[in-house]
Amino acid sequence: MRVIDLTQPMREGMPVYPGDPLFRTRPVAEHETDGYRVTELSFGTHTGTHLDFPFHFFEDGERTDAFGPETFCLKAAALDLSGELERFRYGALPPVITPELFEPFRPVFSEVEAVILKTGWSRRLNDPDYFSAFPSILPETADRLAEEPIRLLGVETPSLSALAHYRPQDGPLPPSARRRSEADDIFFLHADDEAHRILLGRVPPVFLLENLLIPDELPTIRAAQADNRKEAFFTLSAFPLRLCECDASPVRAAAIVGR
Repeated sequence: MRVIDLTQPMREGMPVYPGDPLFRTRPVAEHETDGYRVTELSFGTHTGTHLDFPFHFFEDGERTDAFGPETFCLKAAALDLSGELERFRYGALPPVITPELFEPFRPVFSEVEAVILKTGWSRRLNDPDYFSAFPSILPETADRLAEEPIRLLGVETPSLSALAHYRPQDGPLPPSARRRSEADDIFFLHADDEAHRILLGRVPPVFLLENLLIPDELPTIRAAQADNRKEAFFTLSAFPLRLCECDASPVRAAAIVGR
């Protein structure tokens, strides 16, 4: 049995989503003066690797304390999209994760409870465009994923979509996006919110595990290998803190591979 850590380190100076609280530490007691050490922590609920709950986008949505720990220990698979995304660049847009990318993986969805999307983005954690150019899920892709029986979607990006930065002069849009809205700038401005609402608003919700750190040792499934998938399954453990009535929580995420 191997346990593979999928969690970003939490430390002073770590990148956080623009506008979110910074991660800070402050010593409250010191060895030199008190004989022991206590540290005060300050951070937002969406810091580092974290789980989004329905309350994040719905005023009456379920909160962090509505689910037991068994909810977050799941049979999982990681789908390797990293080699496919270059085919889905549109002008200056970030790579777009379209519904068509999941067609080869249909058999996988029926056998697991959680799916992680490997895009390679976590390697760019400290890049200046980490929060603005990451591979992005279209709302119609969220619709497609919400049709599957999965209970959790994991991504190594800081959110679901960076398309709020789209401008019409950036280039042509995917045909599916043009069908969704004539006002392309408005459509893309709200793409991240809409994708969250589709998945978190499903009954039962699809929990969103964001900001994963995916190492090379994690077993993954490529489109051409989807028929030989069972050896790549693992148990995903992503336990949130036992917070009351919150919208999200940092987690210690890990893949448990083998017996």
